Amino acid sequence: MWQPALMSDPLTLRPPGLAVLPGGYQSLFDAAVAVLVADERVRAMWVHGSVGRGDADTSSDLDVLIAVADDAFDALWGAWPDLLAKITPTVLARAIPWLPGIVYALTPDCERLDLVMEKASAVSTSGFGRRALVFDRDGLDLLLPPPPTSAGPDRVKVETAVEEPLRYLSLLPAMLDREAFLLVQEGYGHIRRRLVELYLEANAPQPHVGMKHGRFQLTDEQYAVLEALPWPAANRADLISAHQVIGTRLLQVGKPIAAQVGHPWPQPLEDAVRAHLRRELGVELDA
Repeated sequence: MWQPALMSDPLTLRPPGLAVLPGGYQSLFDAAVAVLVADERVRAMWVHGSVGRGDADTSSDLDVLIAVADDAFDALWGAWPDLLAKITPTVLARAIPWLPGIVYALTPDCERLDLVMEKASAVSTSGFGRRALVFDRDGLDLLLPPPPTSAGPDRVKVETAVEEPLRYLSLLPAMLDREAFLLVQEGYGHIRRRLVELYLEANAPQPHVGMKHGRFQLTDEQYAVLEALPWPAANRADLISAHQVIGTRLLQVGKPIAAQVGHPWPQPLEDAVRAHLRRELGVELDA
């Protein structure tokens, strides 16, 4: 049986969730372990994401999380390109500017590697969820906070997912007048994404998963609704027709979900947008 390392045990562990990943990821994991265990500044290593949660599949990527000695963190983070280069060659490697300590990379074979660094003193309050231990020099794994509980529906998210698409619909006549057809296509995509968000909130609480697992958070019926939505060509007629369909669907989907979470429906906003579309484009939303 797989067991966590003891503080005195220098051996590394291979999380069970790793087994489903293709061979290239196995080699990538081995290379990461070899480099990181040899660096005394790295006090512990885990895999997180789908591998750490135990729900990885053959399309999952490799998410590595390391705890770095506090007094060495700035130097190691400042030299992350050198550290990454020891693990693997890359064709893309970038730090996320607004999230210090996080790097995402793509290898020449297009394996996806995320590397996260946090200070050892921050492990006890880490916001990263479930993870699987690889090695631990200081017993830091014992300090991890419990995994976050899945929250229920978020009324604020539902409010945004209802009101923002209605605002997009109000902009449709102006954008069409300017023949900004590509921009209107993008707006349509945003409305569709808001419908996904409404469904996700209606289905909450659910396990915390990455965005690539989002399909599995929707019911077959919900997915069929989204799949049936047209994707408009960049011309006036198609864009008007598609927005009529998705605007109608927004009202049909949004109203019961808003009621479910106790959010009052913005009827004045709906009425204003309906009247605007009717007046400017001759479009009537059916819901």
